[in-house]
Order: sequence, then C-alpha cells, then structure tokens
Amino acid sequence: MPRYPTSQPITASVEIVSGVVHVVATDREDTVVEVSPRDPDCAADVRVAENARVDFRNGTLTVSAGRRFVSLGRGGAVVVEIELPSRSRLHVSSASARLHAEGVYGDCRSATASGDVAIESVTGNVKADSASGGITVDVLDGVAVVSTASGDAAFGEVSGDVRLRAASGSLSVRRLRGTVNAQTASGDVAVAAAVNGEISVQTASGDVEVGIGEGTVARLELRTHSGTVRNGLESTDGPGQAEETLGVNVRTGSGDVTVRRATVAAV
Repeated sequence: MPRYPTSQPITASVEIVSGVVHVVATDREDTVVEVSPRDPDCAADVRVAENARVDFRNGTLTVSAGRRFVSLGRGGAVVVEIELPSRSRLHVSSASARLHAEGVYGDCRSATASGDVAIESVTGNVKADSASGGITVDVLDGVAVVSTASGDAAFGEVSGDVRLRAASGSLSVRRLRGTVNAQTASGDVAVAAAVNGEISVQTASGDVEVGIGEGTVARLELRTHSGTVRNGLESTDGPGQAEETLGVNVRTGSGDVTVRRATVAAV
C-alpha cells in the first residue's frame, strides 16, 4: 500500500478499464493508495491489479491499470482506493468503472463510457463526459460542463454554472444560485428550487419543470411547439422589492413546460 507525504492538495489521475474507484478526501498530510482485484478469484482481475502502476511526483499521483490487456481481449477489473488531502484535484478515465468520491475536491474531470460518477463536493470546475453512465454532484461551487448520450446528471446545491449537452440524458438540480444552460434531445430538465440567476433550456421532446424560490421574481420566456405550458406564478409589473431575480428561457418541441413556486421541501 503506497503512502506519500502530502501536506497540500494534490492532483490524482486514475486510468483504468473496469472496476471501482473510491476516493476519500479529508484534512490529512499524506496520500494512501491501494489497488486490488475486484474479484480475488478471477485470474484476469488479479493479473491487472498485480501489474497496476502507481507513481507520485511533483504533486501528482498517477494510477494506471488494465490498458495493456484490452487489445488481447483479457481485460480485468480492479478496485482503486485513495485517501488524499481535501480540495485535491481528481481526474478519472475509464471504460466501465464506477467512481465514488467522498469529501471536498478542487477541479474534477471524468471520462467514462458506462460507469456512474458520484462526487460529494466540488469547489472548482467539473468536466464530465459519459455515454450511458450517470453523474451526481451533491454540492457544486464552480462551473460544471457535462456531456452525455443517455446518462442522467443530478446536482444538489449549485452556486455557479451547470452546462449540459445530452441526447436522451436528463438533468436535475435541487437548489440553484447561478445558471443552468441545457440542450437535450429527449431528456427532461428539472430544477426544484431556483433562487437567482438564469435558466436556459432547449429540448426536442423532453419535459421541463422549474420551481421558483419564495421571494424570487422570475422573467419568463416559455415556448413550445406542441407541448403544454403551465405557469403557476402570479404576474407582476416588475421585480419591485424582490430580494432575488431569475431569468427562465425555455424552448421545447413537444415537451411540456411547468413553472411554479418551489415546495418547502425543495427549498
């Protein structure tokens, strides 16, 4: 189990074909890495784990496992476990690995085909590319750029920007202070409680639902070709003494659009 002294946040770069990447960020002054076979009884998994490469230099931890066996048709799956300092940067690339990152991170990048990505908290930028894997970020204080074919993206508390490009993937945000810019063919977009900022959505057949926080005045531009628009807000002449303002611009082909006051549970 390699252990490195790291008194400051580092950059962790992980590249595997298949398996699980589990990262825990805490207030600590060292970094610990362990690579093990996902199935100890599987010869391919054991072989890939034994040949994994782990290196640390100039503040960057590099973990690589499995690439050399893919062309031979003998790929195996591993479990990568990393404990590192809070606010470290995390870069993960895989074919079908699942990423679970606990704690607070700086910039995060992930590129997966079918593996799900779950990150607890990011105080920087997120760039996530996925074919069918889901992407979840509990707390975002920064900018997230997400590209997915059919995987869904879910955010909890957002103080910043979320940009989504998807084919059939959906987007959900629990609480927004910032901007959402989403373009999707058939995916749905839902913002449970928008406090301020700007929401811009374009979708062909996906439904759009926006909850407006209490005390927020919204400027609405809602258009649909054959869907239904439901506006549950009362009309006003302007923002007046409103504490917060929000712009909502939605265009859909056949998807329904619903705007209402956010529920107490969402706020």
